[in-house]
Amino acid sequence: MGYLNNATTVLDAVLTKKGRELLARGTNEFNISKFALADDEVDYSLWDETNPLGTDYYGKIIESLPLLEPTANANTTMRYKLVTREAGTNKMSSIINIQDAIEVEWDNSSGTAGTGTDFTPNSKHLPGGGTVDDDGYSFTILNSSIAYLESDGNPSPSSVDYKTTVQNMSQTVYGNTCNVKAKPILESQSGATTTIIITGLTYGATRAITVTVDYVAS
Repeated sequence: MGYLNNATTVLDAVLTKKGRELLARGTNEFNISKFALADDEVDYSLWDETNPLGTDYYGKIIESLPLLEPTANANTTMRYKLVTREAGTNKMSSIINIQDAIEVEWDNSSGTAGTGTDFTPNSKHLPGGGTVDDDGYSFTILNSSIAYLESDGNPSPSSVDYKTTVQNMSQTVYGNTCNVKAKPILESQSGATTTIIITGLTYGATRAITVTVDYVAS
């Protein structure tokens, strides 16, 4: 991974796979309405209150850390999004009540959508002691050619029919509960896997789970 030059302020952005998909469709779906900030590259243990030069230099090492180049891999960047919390907060929210891996099946004899699995995330360490992120969650499946998502919230605007598309593209839905359903696969594809990324929309907690799609012979 390369580094940006710290001598000047540089804005360097790359499109994620989802962004490239929306831009390629050419149907005005690529509209940036929100953005997030993160501090993945900052090591706060380098804060030095013993610096003899005084308080202005406590964070000198941190301010000199190199900035990482942008990457579209959601598993390696933007993992620690910056959010607004009350003064005195010492724990960031995290997503719980979700298994690390789930399995769904495509029954070749049915000819309809395969079996689905519901999952409802909760969060801990929220302000006020709540268990559900204020604005709910986003659910993104990275490969919708083998499974697709449905949720109890409003779907992300799209011209793609994720129930039928055979393209390897991501799909995002919103809400508090999500259902992942298997899509028609060949027997040779049994055991195919993809990833669902869950993100709390207010407090930025993320969780990734693996989805396996199994083929059931007729």
